[in-house]
Amino acid sequence: MKKITFILLMSVCFSLFAGEKPRCTIDLKGSKSGYEMVFSADSLVFFGVDYSRVKLIGDHGNVSGSTMPLDHIRDTYFNSINEVVMNEQKKFNFEKATDGKKISYDFTSVLAANKSAKTDDMKAITATKPLDLNVVAEMVKGYSSSAAKGSVGMVLIVDQMNKFEEAAYFYVTFFDTDSKKLLFTAYVKGKAGGFGYRNYWAGAIASVVKDMTKSDWEYWEKSAKK
Repeated sequence: MKKITFILLMSVCFSLFAGEKPRCTIDLKGSKSGYEMVFSADSLVFFGVDYSRVKLIGDHGNVSGSTMPLDHIRDTYFNSINEVVMNEQKKFNFEKATDGKKISYDFTSVLAANKSAKTDDMKAITATKPLDLNVVAEMVKGYSSSAAKGSVGMVLIVDQMNKFEEAAYFYVTFFDTDSKKLLFTAYVKGKAGGFGYRNYWAGAIASVVKDMTKSDWEYWEKSAKK
């Protein structure tokens, strides 16, 4: 496979111009045709939040010093966070975040991927390099949906959940559901927050949705036209 070059900007939060509320997009990668396909679509199929390649950094317990087994975190929380996203669509309002695109949901592929996630190297002591974009592209190829033919898919691929920073990093990724071709992806940071492990890390997703709604989606669309 032809290697995809991905240059990570070191600045986490920055402004498009003076006076604009800071947003938390770290980097964008995609083709002009990919951007056009996403922003011209009237609807998107949301595939969920994929934790299958996540790195857990710092103390991942309910309280300090109570680190939980990795298989317990995987089996108890990864898909329950997806349930929160599905059940609380007013809070995780991707239709509003994508400027009114109609959103349908099919979490089947992502839920299966989360259940089978390998935990051998899931834990990390310090922050690691982001997932290679080629890995992201390969993950997308594994998603399928009988109801998503001829559509644009959207998925949040979780790169890191960093307890030291109280934040999670995601690839907000868009792809052609027929060809499984990656159209474009935004590497973003979401601030975690909430009571209990599930709600704390679901808070990072809510933060991403909030940023998309306020400024990031508009920035992505403007970037696509450059």
